[in-house]
Amino acid sequence: MQENGLLRALGLTRRQLRGLLAWESVLVAGVAAVLGVLIGGAYGLTGVASVLGEQGEIVLDVPWLQVAAIVVVATLAGLLASVLPARTAARTSPVAAIAA
Repeated sequence: MQENGLLRALGLTRRQLRGLLAWESVLVAGVAAVLGVLIGGAYGLTGVASVLGEQGEIVLDVPWLQVAAIVVVATLAGLLASVLPARTAARTSPVAAIAA
């Protein structure tokens, strides 16, 4: 909260602060979703290979459209989750935020 107050005291408008917090949440949620898909896919492939490896060749078939939809929905959920905290941060006066 203090860093938001500092940014406001340095001249950031309420709209710019809300945009900054929204952009930050989109980046965090997007990177987390992509890493989750990649690590989950690697663990899934490793698990299938350890269980079914002796039965022959394992074919990797990724439903790319569904994976992209998951990443988009997770990123949008991160954006929506940032709306109320961003509004609260933008409404708080810089002096009160720095003093807190």
